[in-house]
Amino acid sequence: MIKSEIMAIGPEAVSAKEPMLILFDETASERLREVSVIQRFENDATKNYDLQVGSKIQIDAKEYTVKYLGELVESNLTSIGHTVFNFKELPSKDHLQENVIYLEPHVLPQIKVGSQIIYGH
Repeated sequence: MIKSEIMAIGPEAVSAKEPMLILFDETASERLREVSVIQRFENDATKNYDLQVGSKIQIDAKEYTVKYLGELVESNLTSIGHTVFNFKELPSKDHLQENVIYLEPHVLPQIKVGSQIIYGH
């Protein structure tokens, strides 16, 4: 299980039209910070990574189930704190992206600086 805290939310990071969150750690460039949610890991992501389809991800009190986990999620998350949470229905296989975690229920959470994310519990 990985735990993180949201440290910053870019001015263009949350949109009701696009139910997704782009996450990076604190090494993100200023340009990425504009459209991203910046997280700080509370424990070692490399040692504690255990996500798979069916795992739970909790954002504050809201719990989600992983419906799809792209092949690049583990390497991106453990190296630069990057992934994308997508809250839409799963697209057809040829439209899946390899850095995305598709989550259910399909409801964009209310997040704030200080929100907690628990990956894989």
